[in-house]
Amino acid sequence: MKVFLKSLLDLLLPSFCLACDTPLGPSPDLLFCPDCCERLHTIKSPLCPCCGRAYLVAPGGDHHCGICLANSRHFSRARALFLYEDPLKEVVHRFKYQGKTACLPSFAAFAKKLPQPAEMDGADWIVPVPLHPKRLRERGFNQALLLARAFFPKDRRIAANLLIRSRPTEPQTNFNGAARRTNLKNAFYVAKPHAVAEKKVLIVDDVFTTGTTVNECARVLKKAGATEVMVLTLARVKEDY
Repeated sequence: MKVFLKSLLDLLLPSFCLACDTPLGPSPDLLFCPDCCERLHTIKSPLCPCCGRAYLVAPGGDHHCGICLANSRHFSRARALFLYEDPLKEVVHRFKYQGKTACLPSFAAFAKKLPQPAEMDGADWIVPVPLHPKRLRERGFNQALLLARAFFPKDRRIAANLLIRSRPTEPQTNFNGAARRTNLKNAFYVAKPHAVAEKKVLIVDDVFTTGTTVNECARVLKKAGATEVMVLTLARVKEDY
């Protein structure tokens, strides 16, 4: 009976690739066709052990990037599953701005297979980067929270209200350099400092661009007493080297 119902569901609601709309087989494990899966660039060594920057051209093993050498980070390490490029980029955009959440089971499956979440072992709290209440009402969901739940299903360490965005900010894509830091100044606070004191915290977000947002979140958490802050994102931007 279950097989029949599953076959009927596949017939009535066929699956298509999230990136290119190619029809998929019955009950696919991933909503990405084989061609699009091949184009997903998973991040692996060599990389920067601090910010996770992928070295696509430079030879050698893991080594700190120039930015991390020149500027101290408030997080101990950041990791991302994929490079932020097509076909993933378009899927993330639809998820974030159009509420297309059908991608989440596939993201969860990727996180289960890839090593990055396991590298964040030992966190006492998993904290999604928060949205301001106004932005949350407009969007209807916090994409970082949904990703945290996809990466760590039914995990009681996920604390959606531990870190608060106290004021609305402009999208970071509108700024460069110091302007990004100014845009986020005093934008976050820890609701319960005693809960993070002497604890390790893992921040989850969708895309690591320059790291300004997660670094500010880490700074606030460290100021509240966290002993270590780590970062996990679905994707990170691709640098030229």
